[in-house]
Amino acid sequence: MNKNAMPVVSDLVLLGGGHANIQVLKMMAMNPLGGLRITLISDQTHSPYSGMIPGYLAGYYAYEDCHFDLRRLCEELGLRFIKAKIIGIDPQRKKIRLENRADLSYDCASINVGIEPRSIEKLAQESAFKIIPLKPISQFITHWDQLMADLKVYKGNDSLALAVVGAGAAGVEISIILKMLIDKNQWNATVSLIHRHDTLVSEKDRQAQNQLLKTLNALNINFYQNTEVLEAQENGLVLKGANGLVHTDVFYRALIATQAAAPKWFKNSGLPVNQDGFLKVTEKLLVENEDSLFAVGDCIHFSPSPLKKAGVYAVRQGMTLEHNIRAFFTQQSSLKTFYPKKNVLSLITIGDKKALVHQDSASFLRVLSPELLWIVKDWIDKRFMARFQAKTFTVNPGQVSKVMPVPKSSLVPEDWQDNTCGGCGSKLGASTLTQSLNKLTIPQDDFVLLGVKDGEDCALTQVSKNTLCLQSIDQFRSFISDPYLLGQIATQHALSDIYAMGGVAKTAQVGLTLCAAAEKIHGEDIFQVMSGVLDSLTKNATALVGGHTGEGAELAIAIAIAVQGEVAPKQVLRKQLTQPGNQLILTKPIGTGVIFAANMLAQANGKWVDAAILSMLQSNKTTLETIQSFTVSGCTDITGFGLLGHAVEMLDKSSDNTLGIKIDYKAIPLFDGVNQLFEKGYFASIADKNHQSLRPVLSTEVNIQNFPALFDPQTSGGLLFSVPFHQTEGCLKALHQKGISNACVIGEVIEGSKIIII
Repeated sequence: MNKNAMPVVSDLVLLGGGHANIQVLKMMAMNPLGGLRITLISDQTHSPYSGMIPGYLAGYYAYEDCHFDLRRLCEELGLRFIKAKIIGIDPQRKKIRLENRADLSYDCASINVGIEPRSIEKLAQESAFKIIPLKPISQFITHWDQLMADLKVYKGNDSLALAVVGAGAAGVEISIILKMLIDKNQWNATVSLIHRHDTLVSEKDRQAQNQLLKTLNALNINFYQNTEVLEAQENGLVLKGANGLVHTDVFYRALIATQAAAPKWFKNSGLPVNQDGFLKVTEKLLVENEDSLFAVGDCIHFSPSPLKKAGVYAVRQGMTLEHNIRAFFTQQSSLKTFYPKKNVLSLITIGDKKALVHQDSASFLRVLSPELLWIVKDWIDKRFMARFQAKTFTVNPGQVSKVMPVPKSSLVPEDWQDNTCGGCGSKLGASTLTQSLNKLTIPQDDFVLLGVKDGEDCALTQVSKNTLCLQSIDQFRSFISDPYLLGQIATQHALSDIYAMGGVAKTAQVGLTLCAAAEKIHGEDIFQVMSGVLDSLTKNATALVGGHTGEGAELAIAIAIAVQGEVAPKQVLRKQLTQPGNQLILTKPIGTGVIFAANMLAQANGKWVDAAILSMLQSNKTTLETIQSFTVSGCTDITGFGLLGHAVEMLDKSSDNTLGIKIDYKAIPLFDGVNQLFEKGYFASIADKNHQSLRPVLSTEVNIQNFPALFDPQTSGGLLFSVPFHQTEGCLKALHQKGISNACVIGEVIEGSKIIII
């Protein structure tokens, strides 16, 4: 019995990685509530800090400097991160609707999802590619990078005309930075700033307006005052000028920084919104008429006194929001009122590491030079970011304690009774497994064609003369905090054994071990995991026929999946290689082991984790269907024993005609970040055991330090197989055409019982 694990009894869900939600995330983790599970949902792994984006575009900051790596941050704090697009919410049922996956339940939720650009009313379809909205920032950065690349390679005589529509702070900053980069790199382009009003940024701050006008003039930026964009056409923008005349100006690209719009799902969910679609919230930051749904940031309409769309408000709302969420759960204090400042101070980037003050009232900062103001802005922004970034270590720290401070208060009732038993699931080293199995006397059965000691990916039994049955089981602990994603990946991982032997998956059973939690939490976790399992089973045309659940001492979910399939006798694929000269083909990159080992310590870039997840979600079914038309000899899937461990299994030691393998280490496809992690000393826990299991058959220079990717355990890895040399090009072409883009030759089958790594 384990009495130390704190059961989960309530769910707090943070919708969006905005500035306020990130503050709540950090504060709630550092001063936790016992029994409260916190989940952050975002459709992007990296959330931008708007205050530093102009500096990033100008080249002063790296991408990671001005983005919150949400996945890493949650991993460091021991919280759940779910990457998904939010498409709605049902406050009556307390369900969050997510795109292409199961609804997620909450007890209390906070919405901080930001805004969208208000679209031009008349937008010709053929002109859509010319329009670059500034919101959402993540998409804008992609378009910006492409624009920079286009300007760099442009060699035409005619100057490319670029337009920035909207002269608020963002539009002014973008136009100045864009023209600065054009002048600095001597690109052949011009910039125009189009504004429907006659003043820049605001009407009250005359000093900022004058300084900005001087900057625009100094950079030769054309300023269209009192000009409205009526329509976007293929060749440019239809404008209505101050004199009321309508004309069309040709523009290569138009960057849209106009008034913001609210996400459409607010209104579609029946939430209270104002005439522009923004969420109506009270002075307590509660959505009107709701007692468990908070909302903050640019996506809200603050009913007591409407606010500008400025990131500084979200930052200031963070502390009030955290207090009110804590008060909601504990019922030990009343909700606080958020009191916004009337005049918001902004520091606007105006060029080469210069800034100016923008505030509707007096500010002592106005006496500072633009150069000093930039230093102040840079210091403020970096200090804020440092508070909410996961710690980075130059080398593997060995162990990072994720144990947050002991909860001062708890949501768990004093009379709580749990039933947590010991035990966990993880794959053991190959040598340990083999030694243990060899001690067993396993009865023979005529119906068992391939069994426990044959070392194949599946057991093979005789069903009928024309049909053989394939059976396999996989089990492992949760390695990711998203239960739906865990169910998807675990299922693909289990089904892969069937495909590695040439079969068709038919049925599956699932076993779940859940952490101590309230009944409703158990119900929600089962629903999420099994929704992910069913998603993968459905895509693979496999039926769910049963399973088992239990409660254990795991801090997360442990999952086991047993699968059964069928294969015709002539279509069975064995592991054994048969012909020297055959080329070894690998279909997925290597590195999931080290990436998730680093991720457990919050040291893996979120982009690296995202790429690994996408690969793990890819079924090997398409690969099998593609290679069945080729002469395949030797086939296995790459999982826990690593690339070399499974490759060695393909060598038939019982045959007199012994074969070996030669692997070109540099040809092995790796996920981004893998080499960096190896260099810092990160390895999956089983990697060394994989090496030790193979040491008797390897030369001394083939070790985990020199060739770490060979021993890295994979979850839902690709297939490894061989084909005759003359079929290699055709096989790779067929795989690439089916979307198996990383498939490549990594070596060949050679004569003699040798393992050569070059």
